[in-house]
Amino acid sequence: MLRVALAFEPLAPTAISFFTSRQVRGWKEQGYILDYAIRTKRLGKFHYKIKLDLEVNQNQLHHFFVHVLPKYSKTLGRWFDV
Repeated sequence: MLRVALAFEPLAPTAISFFTSRQVRGWKEQGYILDYAIRTKRLGKFHYKIKLDLEVNQNQLHHFFVHVLPKYSKTLGRWFDV
């Protein structure tokens, strides 16, 4: 079972971009951001670089940091010191 999972590991950047794009597209549809760009690069086995460019204005930025981001802080806190 582990060998099968490791065989698909090089496809992870595509999956990461897909699922991140789905979430960010929802933010765009709700009006939290104006536009976005996502790039994921595989640096090595199980090491990835994710670049997320968000285009926002001042009001959207305030709303995003006050209302949207705190909902995700617990999830992000598992991997980062947030």
